Amino acid sequence: MARLISIPLKIYIWCFLVLCLIVIWNVYRFNSSIKLILPLEEHYVEESFYVNSARCQIPFVEPFNDEVMEVYKPMQFIPCTNQSDLITVHYDKFLNRYVLHVNEEVIHEMLQSTEQPFACYYQKIIYGRKADLYDRLGNKTRFMQDFLVPLDVEGMLVECHTGDTKKILQEDAFVFVQHKKKPRRSDVIRKPSIIMYGIDTVSRTNLRRTMPMVFEFLNSPGWYEMMGYNKVADNSFPNIFAMLTGFLPETAKIRICDTDDLGCLDEIPFIWRDLKEAGYLTAYAEDEGVANTFTYAKYGFSEKPTDYYFRPFLIALEENTRIQVIPGSRMKHCLGRRLANSYIYDYCRQFMQRFVADRPIWGMFWSNHFSHADTFMPSAMEHKVLKDLLNFEEDGAFEHTIMIFFSDHGARFGPLMRMKEAFLEERLPMMFIYLPPWFRRKYPQYAMALAQNQNRLSSNFDLYNTFRHILQIGQMEQEFEGSWSNDCPQCQSLFYPLPENRSCSQAAIAEAYCTCHRYEKVMESPLTWRMADLVVDRINQYLLQNNVHRNLCSNLTLRYVNFTEQRVDNFDKDNWGKAFRHYHSKFQVHQNYAEFFATILYNRDTEDLKLNVEHISRINVYGDDSFCMKNKILKLYCICLTKLKT
Repeated sequence: MARLISIPLKIYIWCFLVLCLIVIWNVYRFNSSIKLILPLEEHYVEESFYVNSARCQIPFVEPFNDEVMEVYKPMQFIPCTNQSDLITVHYDKFLNRYVLHVNEEVIHEMLQSTEQPFACYYQKIIYGRKADLYDRLGNKTRFMQDFLVPLDVEGMLVECHTGDTKKILQEDAFVFVQHKKKPRRSDVIRKPSIIMYGIDTVSRTNLRRTMPMVFEFLNSPGWYEMMGYNKVADNSFPNIFAMLTGFLPETAKIRICDTDDLGCLDEIPFIWRDLKEAGYLTAYAEDEGVANTFTYAKYGFSEKPTDYYFRPFLIALEENTRIQVIPGSRMKHCLGRRLANSYIYDYCRQFMQRFVADRPIWGMFWSNHFSHADTFMPSAMEHKVLKDLLNFEEDGAFEHTIMIFFSDHGARFGPLMRMKEAFLEERLPMMFIYLPPWFRRKYPQYAMALAQNQNRLSSNFDLYNTFRHILQIGQMEQEFEGSWSNDCPQCQSLFYPLPENRSCSQAAIAEAYCTCHRYEKVMESPLTWRMADLVVDRINQYLLQNNVHRNLCSNLTLRYVNFTEQRVDNFDKDNWGKAFRHYHSKFQVHQNYAEFFATILYNRDTEDLKLNVEHISRINVYGDDSFCMKNKILKLYCICLTKLKT
């Protein structure tokens, strides 16, 4: 009898196990964005992906995981002043003029009297001789209540003081986007305006972590997050250069000119040139004078690059207002009474208010003063950035504008570089694209393709192709679906469906920056040390090949190997042969404990090593270690002999 009962019980157990396997197979088969992995534990763990295809798997990173929360501390917003504005500006739409208004209640409170006299003056910021600098400040000119700003004044310093001039009551500064008459040309095809609002060093994970309310806003209708967007270079300049030109700097050096040379940037075919020829009004602004994309370790522009160019006013503000820096950083937080970021945001808002309803415009407004040096500082600016976006919405700018809210890369040094997901953090910048309602209605196929591309691998070169695509919309009977990008022949506009099984090589993303591939840690061994030692030798050789003499930069020697990882997939079906493998190596040298991260192709049998030294990342803050070196790339690997720590 006992035997008769036990046989059906075994059958039931086997049936139950088979049923469980069928359920697991179907979940795995039909959900392309979730992969079920079976660890040693007795429960299933879900691994999510931003991109999950046969040739690319970009893992989702939990922004508030336990490891990060041990170091993450939201920052407090630091106001530039607690004083009320003595001078405010408004725009008279009937006169097309800016008006300076003196807030008499504020001034009477400062004077503690309604009878005591006062006087206000402005100085014009005069520019034009050099593209990247201002010429001088004009003479002090007194102005009265509701003063109409002259049309030739695009920037000014303002000062109010007591009637006897003994006490300054308040100093301020303003920059204006002055009105220009609409050109006579009338295009039959409506062209979308394009505004790029960029914040330096913000990954898609850190956006979710530090500015969740901004992230929530960016999930409203019309916004598309490019979750497979992967950077193509190390730092700001080459990544921004790629999206604005379709070139990497090293290719431009061969095909056009060396961007480190005087006058070269004026020869580069930036996208704003083509847009201007197509009837767009153009603008460009950054909020940091030293760590500026086109002037840091470069000569900048000899000619004014866009119709409205903020840099001359920025230099005037930095030289003539009281500077407040972010604690623990050299970045300028306040220029006088206002955030550095506020100046370019106001410039952007004015640019849209003046022109977006009348003609197509393109502008890029780039902020790095609060995010570049501190990974978590964006948390202090969350309400400020959210208010910017809400103000754009209130102005009706989103009715006309394709807006790109983006970054160049994630954190490249600091506490996040010690996390398990450091590789992903550095290489996956945020990228959101907004399409206005009229554009979605008129071109539903483009909106559909953009939505489809959200979970497909994309790069800076695709964004460049999208700009070029916008230029040709309605201009040709048969639209060009190929690539305008010199450095990525297989890239395309984001308004066309990207290949589902796209690889990093197809998107012109080097292995050193590619987040599609799976790496696993390997045990420390003589092999891991040998690889790192060979990489250090290559760095030393690179410095010598670039004429960096031994009396300038120190010879580097390996101190410690933090970890080594080996690539365990072959999505790209590389033809390197079985003996070669890709590795990641994180290591430290003796000289000032400099830390590096390298991607290596290595043959362990022959010790043949292939790598691009310029793709090796410096992952700790190096400050003045390389002050003796001006070249931006060589700086990463140079430890000045005069700065060696003992």
